[in-house]
Amino acid sequence: MSNTNEEGWTEGMSDFYITFDDVWSRMFVMSLGTAMPDDIVKSNFFSFIKDRCMETRGYLFASEDDMISLFPQFLNKIIIGEDI
Repeated sequence: MSNTNEEGWTEGMSDFYITFDDVWSRMFVMSLGTAMPDDIVKSNFFSFIKDRCMETRGYLFASEDDMISLFPQFLNKIIIGEDI
């Protein structure tokens, strides 16, 4: 991988993490008006989103709306063990 590709990949990952952090905070603090869950829940949700991106797109990208719409699927998966 050339330096340019590596820099682009690193920048893309950074943007993805920033977007995820913004969405995570907004979902709980601003939308629900509650405290955020433990960091392990955040980490598991992040992994869930990454897996979904790779399954559906083949690369790591999700808009804010994508991330928010995946949260109910994440809850279903961890609570009842299935995807809807």
